[in-house]
Amino acid sequence: MLNQLWHDLWILLFIILIIIGVFAGQGLVIGFGSMGLLVAGISWMWNRLSLEEVFYERQLSHRRVFIGEEVKISISLTNKKPVPLGKVLVEDEIPLSVSIHGADIVASPNPDTQTMRHSTSMAWYERVRWEYSLTPSRRGYYRLGPARIESGDLFGFFTSEVTVTSSDYLLVYPQIVPLPELGLPAMRPLGETKGGQRIYEDASRPQGLRDYQRGDPLKIIDWKATARFQELQVRTFEPSISMNVTLAVAVDTTAHYWEGYSPTYLERIITTAASVARYAADMRYTLGMFSNGTPVLADRPMKIPPSRSPEQLTVILEALATIQPLAMGGMASQLGENWRRFPVGSTVVLISAYIPEELAEVVHTMRRNGHKVVVLYIGNEELPQFEEGVTTYGLHEHFEALELAGEFSPR
Repeated sequence: MLNQLWHDLWILLFIILIIIGVFAGQGLVIGFGSMGLLVAGISWMWNRLSLEEVFYERQLSHRRVFIGEEVKISISLTNKKPVPLGKVLVEDEIPLSVSIHGADIVASPNPDTQTMRHSTSMAWYERVRWEYSLTPSRRGYYRLGPARIESGDLFGFFTSEVTVTSSDYLLVYPQIVPLPELGLPAMRPLGETKGGQRIYEDASRPQGLRDYQRGDPLKIIDWKATARFQELQVRTFEPSISMNVTLAVAVDTTAHYWEGYSPTYLERIITTAASVARYAADMRYTLGMFSNGTPVLADRPMKIPPSRSPEQLTVILEALATIQPLAMGGMASQLGENWRRFPVGSTVVLISAYIPEELAEVVHTMRRNGHKVVVLYIGNEELPQFEEGVTTYGLHEHFEALELAGEFSPR
């Protein structure tokens, strides 16, 4: 709008000069007005063409990294037309949680962002490239962009700008620390097992037959064998050699989740979940996850079905990286509605900074129904009394020690 106003004023001024020169019979004034009108026309046309066929691109060496890892970024600006550009200004929005080394950085009017600036001139059909390195300091899903490009005519009379709406992303995984550094025993952090194996039978590994005993489920009765032996027979199975682990990640850090949250406790919870997930994947356990938090691109609690796939750890880390601070509901109600969908006899690892009586009762219910329950408590208040068989670990002091040693930062 401002450019159009200046254009109109210049045109009006030169037309007035030409008119004055005609009536005054002054050829010099007419020539000056005509030259000015010609220059204004050329400038206007140059400005209109300045940002045509100009392309801005970013290239990242990696799009998925851990906190503190370095990412190479290459930025290119290409002028694909036979018109040179006297000056081009590019401003690109970068998240504050991502440090940029070597770039010209200025404050941004947008919250949680900073502006990376480039200024250059370009010949026709020229490409200019800049290379930097990025280092993320916090987990999350970060968008790079949009970018604003400004240019104009060679005389500097007019300017145009365009916004490059295409954006790139950077996914930053949460920090992973060894389990001993979390205060968990290295050998059996998820509770005791018998002989290193689960004692639950695996229906996919039949072993033989035996006489029916009171309490045996009807689904394991072998009716053909019963008819042959004239006595109720049930199928038996070998114990499962695979441990099923379901992470229950509670993001509510206060008594009422709608009142806000503790950033420190939330990052401790996410780090603990990521570390346990890494351990379970290394042990080749069947691994799943449930959380009352929500990822960036969803509006429902996260439910990742159990799997032993090599990609399962990546799926869980990506989900943990994008968890938002506000819960979809209290963990007690969410877990109470969903724990029956967990594999029978699985180990449920509850990670929380706040355990009210309602959540403790859900833990007891899961335990009574055959689940092994491990509670990893992040908060500093006293834990409720759990039934025998529920394994508990308090991690508050261990995280404080890690933070004092500079090995973990919640911000």
